[in-house]
Amino acid sequence: MTSFNGEFEHKIDQKGRIFVPRRFLEEIEEISERNHFHVVVNKADGCLVIYTASAFAAYIGSAVAKQKTAKGAQLLRRSLGANSRKIALDAQGRLLLPDELRARIELGRDAMIVGSLSYFEIWDRKMYLETALPAADDFFNTEAATFPNPDYVPEEGGL
Repeated sequence: MTSFNGEFEHKIDQKGRIFVPRRFLEEIEEISERNHFHVVVNKADGCLVIYTASAFAAYIGSAVAKQKTAKGAQLLRRSLGANSRKIALDAQGRLLLPDELRARIELGRDAMIVGSLSYFEIWDRKMYLETALPAADDFFNTEAATFPNPDYVPEEGGL
């Protein structure tokens, strides 16, 4: 299973291209998925979300299945259709991020690429470091005690 981990600081060039960390590309088990991705604008958080084709299909399937009405599914499909693009990796290992999607989240030249396990995100560096990372760290530090510990095995008959 693909698992994107880590943070990487990169520049977005004049044409809107950004290098994908080699570690991320090597993590994609299905070689045919290493060159084509889907980018989705996450306006609520202010980042671009990058999926492999199979992860994007799973995301859409799950999101549509959670809709309780046909109208909700239609609106979700329309929003995802309007706020996503298929993008390809070039020969140098860069993704061309569409201008209109970058503009929707005010993504500048200084960027952070952040692994989010089954996908990765591209953030404006300042927004990530000042807002998104502290919020994620606060959440983790507050909730970590409630996560199951795989090393814990309760004693039989014990409390």
